[in-house]
Amino acid sequence: MSTRKTVSDVSVSAAPAKAVDTKKPRAWSEVAKEIQALREKGANVPEICEKLEVSYVLVNQLILQSYKLVIDSEQVFERQEKIRLGIE
Repeated sequence: MSTRKTVSDVSVSAAPAKAVDTKKPRAWSEVAKEIQALREKGANVPEICEKLEVSYVLVNQLILQSYKLVIDSEQVFERQEKIRLGIE
């Protein structure tokens, strides 16, 4: 049976919060960074989806990076942003 190494002293500094205008379309690259940051903090997929108002499919594909979930994430995100903002 292998032993696990533990770290006793871990310090993490919080990133400065940005004011986001919820009425403007967001960029997928920025949302993807937020998804990864939330995941590193321990949030699960449904929590991330609810907080960022992004579909489960997009969040799940980004986290799993599975070849079975091949979609054009940026194109799907842009379409969903238009729906979220009531543009389409």
